[in-house]
Amino acid sequence: MQDTKGVDAGLLQSRYRLTKQRAAILRALEDGRHLSAETILERVRAQLPGVSLGTIYRTLDILRSIGLVQIFSHAGAAAKYEAALEKHHHLVCTQCGEVTNVNVSEALTLSQTIAHEHGFDDVDCALVVTGRCARCADVPATASG
Repeated sequence: MQDTKGVDAGLLQSRYRLTKQRAAILRALEDGRHLSAETILERVRAQLPGVSLGTIYRTLDILRSIGLVQIFSHAGAAAKYEAALEKHHHLVCTQCGEVTNVNVSEALTLSQTIAHEHGFDDVDCALVVTGRCARCADVPATASG
């Protein structure tokens, strides 16, 4: 869940106002889930029926630029947005598409070691682990053919 004082401070520091659209998008992301712009639009329209998808995208871009929203995209799937959290990585279910946040403190150290061996500096990393989630692993895969 997003800290309201942090949101206000982030917007104030960036000279952006907390408009009703920005507030509605941040509320839509409060549950910590990874949401598509279309899902955010559905949630926001419950409060602001006249809002357009274009407004959602423009507002998400502003919120990303000031560090209040993050974007996650993997393997050509539609981008998903989440409230900006501490640095984390992702588990992605290859069957249902569920995205789960995970903390892996060793990932950056390993990435830095590999990068430095190849002459890179100023290193960051984003670890994405794919597989089947516990829920999908219990469901037999459907046979195709």
